[in-house]
Amino acid sequence: MESQQCYLCRQQRPLDDFIVRRDGIRYRMCRQCNSEVQAKRRKNPKLRHTRTHRTCYKCMRLLEKEQFTRRSNASYYSACKDCNKYEFAHLRRSRLRKSTGRFTREEFDALLKEFDTCPMCSRKWEEIPLIPGHKVPWTADHIQPITPATKGEKPGTNDISNIQPLCYSCNSKKGNR
Repeated sequence: MESQQCYLCRQQRPLDDFIVRRDGIRYRMCRQCNSEVQAKRRKNPKLRHTRTHRTCYKCMRLLEKEQFTRRSNASYYSACKDCNKYEFAHLRRSRLRKSTGRFTREEFDALLKEFDTCPMCSRKWEEIPLIPGHKVPWTADHIQPITPATKGEKPGTNDISNIQPLCYSCNSKKGNR
C-alpha cells in the first residue's frame, strides 16, 4: 500500500488519507490535520504572534520566527516555510505552465552578460551576498508579471523578451508589480 508523510503531523499515512486536488496531485497535509486546522481557524480566526513566535495562517501552528521567510522590509510572510513549500509552489508552477512563451538557459545567460549589476539597485553581482542554498545572486524576473496585481491587467509572458535579471532582494521587493 502506497503512503506519504503528512508535513504537519509528520506521520506516514495511506494515500487515501490525503485530499486529491483537481490536477490529480495529493495535498501534503492529511485529512485529519486539515480538519483540525479548519476547526482552529473557525474557532479562533485571530492569529497569535509574540516577539519570538508567529502563527502560520495556513496550518495554524505557533512556530519560531525562523520557520517563516523574512521579507526585505523586515516583516514576515504569513505562511510558514513548510506551507509555502508544499501548498504554494504548485500554484507558481501551474501559472508558468499556463503562460505563453519559454526561454532557455542559454538565452538567459546571454541576457545576463548585458548586465554587470542588478538593474534595480545597481549593486554589482559579485558584491551581492549569496542566499544560503543558492549558487548565484540573481533571479530571472518577469518584467510584466505572469500574475498581475490588478484584475483586468494583461498577464505577462514567459518569453525572454519579458525577462530581466534581478537580485533576490529586488525581485522579492518587486513582487507581482
